[in-house]
Amino acid sequence: MKVLFIGYVWPEPLSSAAGIRSWNLLEALLKAGWEVTFASPSQTNGFTQNLIEKGIQTACIQANDSAFDVFIKDLNPSLVIFDRFVIEEQFGWRVYEVCPNALRVLDTQDLHFLRRARQRALESVQPIQLISEDTYREIASIYRCDLTLVISDFEYNLLVNQFQIPQELLLLQRFSYRPAPASRSFQERSHMVMIGNFRHPPNRDGVIWFKNHIWPLIRKEIPDLEIHLYGAYPSKEIMALTHRATGFIVKGPALDQYETLSQYRVNLAPLRFGAGIKGKISDGWWCGTPAISTSIGAEGMHEDFPFGGCIADHPQEFAQHASELYTNDELWLQHQNHGLSLIEKLYSSTQSFLARVQSIYDHLQTHREMNFMGQLFSFHGLRSTKYFSRWIEEKSKRLSSEKSHN
Repeated sequence: MKVLFIGYVWPEPLSSAAGIRSWNLLEALLKAGWEVTFASPSQTNGFTQNLIEKGIQTACIQANDSAFDVFIKDLNPSLVIFDRFVIEEQFGWRVYEVCPNALRVLDTQDLHFLRRARQRALESVQPIQLISEDTYREIASIYRCDLTLVISDFEYNLLVNQFQIPQELLLLQRFSYRPAPASRSFQERSHMVMIGNFRHPPNRDGVIWFKNHIWPLIRKEIPDLEIHLYGAYPSKEIMALTHRATGFIVKGPALDQYETLSQYRVNLAPLRFGAGIKGKISDGWWCGTPAISTSIGAEGMHEDFPFGGCIADHPQEFAQHASELYTNDELWLQHQNHGLSLIEKLYSSTQSFLARVQSIYDHLQTHREMNFMGQLFSFHGLRSTKYFSRWIEEKSKRLSSEKSHN
């Protein structure tokens, strides 16, 4: 089976959870023996070469460009995966028109409308309002696709119970990890760690909230303790947060997030808004590093099993849990085991993804006939998005022509 994976960006597994997620799916497809092409409208970078070295073909594409039609017609994929709903909006109608028999899969990464609604509520100090333009766009994209991958059970249940999305269109597919290695002991570790891509708004907000309201409380309990912050794309503002006198140190990008996390005793994820699975937490569990996080950070991470660490939403409670976990070796070992158990139970396989794709592909026409709302959204979306895209394309051509004549 030929697969076209259209990425919002080139996947960066060392920089973001989204990059890890894409790599999970790509490696599963390769392992199944499928021929994979990764295409993106994003500018190429060093991560493009990583794909090539894995045996994945790469292609640079552009939105609002009919050259994509020629590209996908020549490729003739059996399966097309859209990385986030905005990519499906840009390219889905072209896939629908040029390769109507290709199975279309949307990977949400997280529910964007949920994350953005929580951010708006936090910034405005108002109750959360889930219904917005983002909601309409993302749910319409879900209906237009044959299958949508949802990364957390909370988001899966939200879509099924509140928005009445048929379960036949959804698959709960978390991150996937190989068996965890032997991890360092309590005594072999020191200090606390925080890790995350600083371009991601929840991470930036969490760092500043932690520094101002939580870290002083922890340092009061453990005066010699340090917190080391790692993450890709730190801004000058983030780097300027370093204050060695109080043990608050911004390290910048981590060359290997797993090796980095495995050196520390406690992993902190002070997230006040967000959605999806928090890769920084599950990466830590895989390394044997328990976490302290908020209810938002822990959401969708552990089902009914014990969380691999502690959950607290208020600064005083957060600091207390962090201090106790750092100093109590028995409590630490208990939560380390909880995290490792979660990796084994919930984060160990992509087989359900492969099996579901194959099942739908084998009965694609019947599957689509049962999704009337999807046909409806595709009918209207094909027309509105198509002609708007054509208009942008023609406008760009005219501007280019005028510049060349001048």
